[in-house]
Amino acid sequence: MTPYLQKQIIIGSLAGLLIAVLTYILLGGARTELKTLEASNVTLQEEVRKGYGIKSNYEQLKKEVDLQSKTIEELIKIMPAETDISEMPYKVKKMADTAGIDQVSFSNEAPQKQQYYTAFPVQFTFRAGFHSFGEFASQISGFEKIVSISDIEMTRDSGKSLYPILVKCKVSAYVYTPPPPPAPAAKPAAKASAQPAAKEE
Repeated sequence: MTPYLQKQIIIGSLAGLLIAVLTYILLGGARTELKTLEASNVTLQEEVRKGYGIKSNYEQLKKEVDLQSKTIEELIKIMPAETDISEMPYKVKKMADTAGIDQVSFSNEAPQKQQYYTAFPVQFTFRAGFHSFGEFASQISGFEKIVSISDIEMTRDSGKSLYPILVKCKVSAYVYTPPPPPAPAAKPAAKASAQPAAKEE
């Protein structure tokens, strides 16, 4: 082998080695970037999986909210309106007459405001029999509007009456009164002009 050929082989080997080293160095950044991309892909897949889970939960919650909204709408329909409140004592008197009990008196009490409704209680006194008052309470529970009977007190009627007991109770009607909508955000006041107004001569 001639010295010239040996020289060419050595130069070729060194060139190949140099190319291999440069390729390794240049591809080293690409390998790092590839690993980063793979890690990002795993993260994105996890986020997509979470997104599908959130979407599924959202759709389920939306169905439940829609169902609750329909239930509330149906309840609102059977709640008395404020215009019905003044007629409630007369309607209760009519139910008492139907049940065969004697209404002695009634008195309106102060309304009781809650978050979404207002209760309008009325205190009643009746002369009744046990069975007839039970029938009256049944009519109250089956009334077309939402009303309740509470604070029932029974005592023996000491007067000369056909009815053995004197009953005091409270009948309440519930009117839907939702809270007012939130007030709109106040607009920022206009800034005063930095330039003073020109004086009239």
